[in-house]
Amino acid sequence: MLSDGIGANGEAIQPGGGGRAGAKQPTYCTILAINYLPRALALAESLRRHQDGASLTILFIDVEESRLPRLDGVTSLSTASLGLTPRQLLDLAMAYDLVELATAVKPLLFKKLLEQNDQVVYLDPDTYLTSPMSELVPALEASAGGILLTPHFLDPPPTDAEISEGHMLLVGVFNLGFCAVDRRALAFLDWWWGHLRHECLYDPLSGLFVDQKWMDIGSTLFQAASFRHSGYNVGVGNLPQRPLALDADGYYNAANGERLRLFHFHAFDSSAPEKLSARFRHTTGGDFQIDDVLLGLCKEYAAVLSSFEQSLPAAPSYTYATDTRGRLISRQLRRAHRVQAQTEGRSLPSPFEPTEADEYEQWRRGAWRVVTRSIVGDVAKCVRIVIPEEYDRMRARFPRFADKLNKRFSSGKGMWG
Repeated sequence: MLSDGIGANGEAIQPGGGGRAGAKQPTYCTILAINYLPRALALAESLRRHQDGASLTILFIDVEESRLPRLDGVTSLSTASLGLTPRQLLDLAMAYDLVELATAVKPLLFKKLLEQNDQVVYLDPDTYLTSPMSELVPALEASAGGILLTPHFLDPPPTDAEISEGHMLLVGVFNLGFCAVDRRALAFLDWWWGHLRHECLYDPLSGLFVDQKWMDIGSTLFQAASFRHSGYNVGVGNLPQRPLALDADGYYNAANGERLRLFHFHAFDSSAPEKLSARFRHTTGGDFQIDDVLLGLCKEYAAVLSSFEQSLPAAPSYTYATDTRGRLISRQLRRAHRVQAQTEGRSLPSPFEPTEADEYEQWRRGAWRVVTRSIVGDVAKCVRIVIPEEYDRMRARFPRFADKLNKRFSSGKGMWG
């Protein structure tokens, strides 16, 4: 586990504080598993440089309170600070994979920080500031509901774009690598957590993409503002609409002159900055050209990121990836555990508690029934989507069977009710 380390410029990493009490600027936060710490420290350094020395609060989803790393200018929190019982945290860690868990607890972190701060800004750990976010506070204050969001697109993308509006139907209108709230948003945060507690899933068949698709609804119900400054949350998806240029004051959008504030480096590999993203195929193909300006930004970020990657100890594996006997926990097993716990209204044996290893093993051996039911349910959903006429005919001919199938393999609510 990390303790004291070495910073990007060779300085010792010592205990540090978080947001300044009574400061008028927002408090900034991020959420991660400890393997993403170098990215968060690169973000923290860019915050200090461009945002009046602001500090960053990091919520670690896989580090115990007693083993939190001590970091200069950074406040470290564990999930124990979120107001959930230890058992509730273990149940969440089993129900969700890493990304789902990190996004599910976002509203709880907002509520925690709003206890002592008027405004809270969440930034994904792989975002990076390039200039002061001078528009942020006025925009949040002007919002009707105390919620500020950045859409993936500000204008319709070309019809032949690699990432188009159709992609938004899968992942949501807003990119929640950025989200800002103030205390007017408390009712919204309760609503959001009410869904994310059990439904922060990557489940396209059910219309879910972790926390983002819920925001498509919440943004309307709670009067969120769509932040239309083109310098925020710029990334691989919207770069074709926001070409970068460089002058003596830094980076800006060549299309409209707005300064680049926040760049989102999705799946960035510091050893290959010329690729921009290791995940999106079109960033390395002929349809997407990385010019000298963008390459310069990538190299700048790579230099900061690699300095932390090299100075910090190797991160351990994700704590909640395996059970106490070292076996990888599959997505299907997590879903079965979650569904059965909800159905029965109780906690099941945890794979992370050594004292419950035998009970968990017994549950695991019988979980194939729940897993099979879940798989059949997904198949039934596909049938309803792909061959709806045939499904309707079957339902008309065998109404009792169709009703039984629906009750057994659907959630009983929403689009599958």
